[in-house]
Amino acid sequence: MKIRVCYTVAIMAFLLTLTAVAGATDSGSITNETIAFVRKGNIWIARVDGSSEHQLTNSGTCRNPSLSPDGKQVAFYQSSEKDIYPDTGFGQIYLVDTRGGKPQRIRFDGILAAEDPSFSLDGKSLLFAGLSELRKVGKHDNLQVFATMSVNLGVIRTGKSKPLLQHKNTMLDAGYLYANPLFSLDGKLVLWQQSGSDVSGGFEIFDLKGKRLFRYPSKKEDSTPYWGASLASDGQTVLCYSPATSEESEDKIYLINRRTEKKVTVTIGSNPVFVRNGKAIVFEQWENRWRDIASSNLWVLELKPGAVPKRIITDASEPAGALMTKQVHRK
Repeated sequence: MKIRVCYTVAIMAFLLTLTAVAGATDSGSITNETIAFVRKGNIWIARVDGSSEHQLTNSGTCRNPSLSPDGKQVAFYQSSEKDIYPDTGFGQIYLVDTRGGKPQRIRFDGILAAEDPSFSLDGKSLLFAGLSELRKVGKHDNLQVFATMSVNLGVIRTGKSKPLLQHKNTMLDAGYLYANPLFSLDGKLVLWQQSGSDVSGGFEIFDLKGKRLFRYPSKKEDSTPYWGASLASDGQTVLCYSPATSEESEDKIYLINRRTEKKVTVTIGSNPVFVRNGKAIVFEQWENRWRDIASSNLWVLELKPGAVPKRIITDASEPAGALMTKQVHRK
């Protein structure tokens, strides 16, 4: 597949803003050159250039890794047939050290199942989508399952958890109300996506009091999926992607301006994450997606005019980069 990259004045403006704030981040940190990813259901880490691959788990059921800000831990979730309602995809959250070792399950008060963990800026807490107050109605083919779905902030050491958003009596077969929550770089905002069962749903940004500040698409009747949202260092530009919904369409990665709602196509791909202090992205791209031989590779793209994507890791998906951290000045 020929990879097309589209750069416009909007991307140039984004890069100029990024350059202005890049001095406040630790550009020399090894963490900024590290990514976590999934291969055959296991968590791996590697350098952004694809070197130094290292496997961390071996259960074959791991998903959605999140790299801690200091690069020392990876959070992820995994599900099994023993979970409360395995058809939902929800499971349990685990932590594993990037140097290796046995993954440790993390339990949070009142949470029956969870998915999509992501670290807070200090690395002491996790944002995640959680299920609680499970209720089943009917039996066998007529079974319906309801639960309170929420975006939670849980303290790793104590297991204490509080909901930032919640919706009671959510029918689980109707899609996920909350998915992929992620902090902004200043820790004051949270982004999350809505994932419909028919591959639909956009993303929202809200503050820590639960007030919605931005939604995309702004029109509720627009069901186009825009997933995996993360906020750039300028506080205005959102990186996200729109998954293909048919063999005739393609996954596309976008930059969206919160103020103007203007959308710029970056490249073909999905699940993009910022790396190298926001100066580049790593993303996945699928081959033969609609066939039994489907496979995914990871690519890196520098966010500068004339850059082209470079394949870095084969047979891999769900990349994760650490949140950018403020530079520490030592006397």
